[in-house]
Amino acid sequence: VMRFGHRPLAVLKTLTPSHLDQLRASGTVRNYQKKESIYTVGQATDALHLVLRGRIRLRDRDREGRQITVSFAAQGEVFGLEALAEMPRRVLSAAAAEGSEVLSIKVAALQELLSRDIGLINHWLRHLAAATNHADERIKMLAFLDVPSRLAGTLMWLADRYGVVSEEGVEIPYWFTHQELADLIGSTRETVTTILAEFKKEDLLTSRSHRFVILDRTALSERIGLPGFGQGDESV
Repeated sequence: VMRFGHRPLAVLKTLTPSHLDQLRASGTVRNYQKKESIYTVGQATDALHLVLRGRIRLRDRDREGRQITVSFAAQGEVFGLEALAEMPRRVLSAAAAEGSEVLSIKVAALQELLSRDIGLINHWLRHLAAATNHADERIKMLAFLDVPSRLAGTLMWLADRYGVVSEEGVEIPYWFTHQELADLIGSTRETVTTILAEFKKEDLLTSRSHRFVILDRTALSERIGLPGFGQGDESV
């Protein structure tokens, strides 16, 4: 069963108060302005980062040097997992997509914490397993689905992770430009704009006040054309 909608839970929302206190005591907090760089591809890995406020855009470059959005980290989420994997260099660049507050924990401090707290180790193992599963589902999506289905699956993912139920449906922040949505699903900006217009004509979704509103999740799921897509264990 494909469960692309079930993004791993925000780390800061699943840590115990004790573990959260330990991480805060071992790290430093810094504010970043919109578009300010946090690190770049190939830079030495020096810390693990957790988003206390705001949103971080994770990118790479294609062969022509164009920046491509690969993923993102929002409030409560972690990025810079190369630190946990003990990878010496960054594989993506990270920059603030908006004014953001980030807790950064140096690699040595993180290793010291993990060496004396098996509970914290288990927590990170669970998170990494969930993140790996989520990445596998994204690969399935890109391999098996056509572009409209990929976009529908991505919107469901955003709704499941960040959506707020309203009288109209499920509202999700309109964080991405059409180009960034295209980057995430391996398509073009023009195609994404056309498909979104089709979804609106079919009353599957609408947009207002910088938010998408999914009006009919069941119908949007049916557009994907794969049984069970977007369904699964809610505990993931």
